[in-house]
Amino acid sequence: MVLSGMSTLDQMEDNISFMKEFKHLNEKELEAVHQVADIFHQKHMIPCTACRYCVAGCPKHISIPDLFSCMNAKMVFHDWNADYYYNMVHTARNGKASECVKCGKCEKVCPQHLKIREILEDVAKEFEKPQSAAE
Repeated sequence: MVLSGMSTLDQMEDNISFMKEFKHLNEKELEAVHQVADIFHQKHMIPCTACRYCVAGCPKHISIPDLFSCMNAKMVFHDWNADYYYNMVHTARNGKASECVKCGKCEKVCPQHLKIREILEDVAKEFEKPQSAAE
């Protein structure tokens, strides 16, 4: 399945044109796709595709996909920059994960059916830890 946001008839016709000579994946290609999917599943990443549908209706202007990206970068790839991006870039002008009011608007529009409110709690726990006196 192709997931592609479209807002005009021209965009839809352009997307459809790519499917005129559609060919199914062969067994070898399909196996490669399954192997890659297994690797990603083992990493326990937040499977957000960054479509940003969740952002428009958020009353706290939380940049949900960016915060999920920070969480993936930190937990999966051990990216030491993730805290900086969370605190200085993605929440500098937008809401923090802990500011979520749990209205559920984001979950209603999420094509991945993510439990966004629960995941935001985890993100807040990871990135909004109280600073110790030594820091």
